[in-house]
Amino acid sequence: MNSSISLTIYDDQDEILAEFTETRIRWGIIEDVVDLSEKLYGKSEREAIQAMGTFIQLVFPKLTKELLRQADVNDIKICFQQIVNVVKNIEGNSEKNVETVKPL
Repeated sequence: MNSSISLTIYDDQDEILAEFTETRIRWGIIEDVVDLSEKLYGKSEREAIQAMGTFIQLVFPKLTKELLRQADVNDIKICFQQIVNVVKNIEGNSEKNVETVKPL
């Protein structure tokens, strides 16, 4: 299983500002994504987006809030989906605990 997760941040001219890659997904991150899925149930869009941003920063500790704010929304969605896919693979494709974690 390829469990690499990556995120690239671009500037206004599509030049790369920063690249983040995690080749090893720590168990704590998996626990965090399951916790997040449970906490997001019934929350507002604003709360969900803020929680997802905080979570992405946990995955990439060097990702600053300023860089996160510059990230393309589609890149964040893809990154988050990569993490959700890792969780689904661990659970044997059971979506019980990740069914509420959906991309924006």
